[in-house]
Amino acid sequence: MSTMDREMTLAALQESQINTLQQIGASLGALTRRLEGLTVKVDDVRERLVRLEAQEAGKLVDGVRGELQLALGRLDALESQRDRVVGVAWFWGWISRSAPWIAAGLAAILAVMGLKGRSP
Repeated sequence: MSTMDREMTLAALQESQINTLQQIGASLGALTRRLEGLTVKVDDVRERLVRLEAQEAGKLVDGVRGELQLALGRLDALESQRDRVVGVAWFWGWISRSAPWIAAGLAAILAVMGLKGRSP
C-alpha cells in the first residue's frame, strides 16, 4: 500500500469518526431536549400533586374545624349546665345553713304579730 493510499484511508477513517461523533452529538442533543421536556412534565405533575394534596389537606382542616366548632358548642352547653347546677346547689346549701335562722326570724315575726293582735 502506498503512502497516498494510507493517507486517503486515514482521511476517510478520520472523516468517518467525525461523522460518527457528530451523529452522537446530535443524538445527545436530542436526548437532552427530550430529557428537559420530561423534566418540565415531571415538575408540572409534581406541582399538580402538591396542589391536590393541599386541597385534600384543606378539606381535612375544614372538617376538623367544623368538628371543633361542634365540640366547642357542646362544651359551652355543658359549662352552662354545670354553672346552673352549681348555682342551685349553692342556693340549697345556703338555705340549709340559714334555715334555722330564717325559721327563728319567722317565729319571732309571728310572735310579735300575735302579741299585737291580742293587745287591748
